[in-house]
Amino acid sequence: MKYKHWFWLTILLTCLFMIPFIRIAAYNFYVDPLWNFSHQNEHNVHQIGFDERQLKVNYLAQQHHHYDTLLVGTSRTTYINQNDFTDMNAYNFSASSLDISEYEGYVSYASEKNNGFDTVILEVYPRQFPGLMEFPEPSVYIANNEEKLYSIKSLFSFDTYEKAKRNYAQEGRPTPAGYRIYNRENVVSTEIVSPEVRDANIEKGINNLNTLKTFKETLGYTKILTQIKNSSPDAKFIVYSPPYYIDRTKKIFNSEAGMAYYRDWLEDLIEVFGGVINFTTVNDITVNRDYYIDSHHFYPATGKLVANDITAFHNGEDLQYATYITEENLDQFMGQFEQQIFDAAVQQ
Repeated sequence: MKYKHWFWLTILLTCLFMIPFIRIAAYNFYVDPLWNFSHQNEHNVHQIGFDERQLKVNYLAQQHHHYDTLLVGTSRTTYINQNDFTDMNAYNFSASSLDISEYEGYVSYASEKNNGFDTVILEVYPRQFPGLMEFPEPSVYIANNEEKLYSIKSLFSFDTYEKAKRNYAQEGRPTPAGYRIYNRENVVSTEIVSPEVRDANIEKGINNLNTLKTFKETLGYTKILTQIKNSSPDAKFIVYSPPYYIDRTKKIFNSEAGMAYYRDWLEDLIEVFGGVINFTTVNDITVNRDYYIDSHHFYPATGKLVANDITAFHNGEDLQYATYITEENLDQFMGQFEQQIFDAAVQQ
């Protein structure tokens, strides 16, 4: 009798001990802040973008879509709705502060998971110096996802639980203006900031910048670009530069050294990809503050204009806002660009 007594007591104590862990696992599964599962409910329909690299890897691993287009870029590109590329089935694999040195790893991984892409769209931008951002290499996030029973183990994680609680608490409450919120389809939304906050954001961003005083070639940039291109050899690559608010562009490049760097950057892109869809110019987007959250982040509605031009280029149609720069029109473009940047009268 004593044996049975201790046996059932042990079972009871074990069950009582496991109850908190089971509750945590159930809660983590219900909210699913890591995108390890595909279910949707009222408390996970909106997702706080806390670790976009891991989220994008997990989403691609657990979803069974087949995409024909891959979009890779920084936080700016996260604001572009992948569904706005109207004739393409695109997956947006962009993340905050994504370094150019990380592109190859994610393009290669996504290409393997998706069995290749017809088109790969890359965000490139001036002063895209490799190694500026300190994040774990793509292989770390990929290894996390490919770890045996990763999705199950994550359910019993207190770190996952903390993320789930934040996500659960956020649902139904006003989102801070300008803050990125994802839905379960990898699409970002945000609230519009007030004109006063927007103007303060722009001025702060510009005041923190320095005009380029000396020209120094970005060593290894073309090598990195070539490696990215080779990571998906069967795809057509389209590269685009984002629309900075014009005062930001003028602050950086309003010097001879700035112009020399800008031209060298374009020449590198032309050498590897043949041309670049350049929004980092004076155009109807970049002179209008209403399109921006700060000096270089724009709203999803602005991102739609960017996607429309990229789609037009993909279809062989004329661009409305950007300029496609190639070796043939580089000299002409630079002459016009210099005149616009050095002209203090270019304003909204």
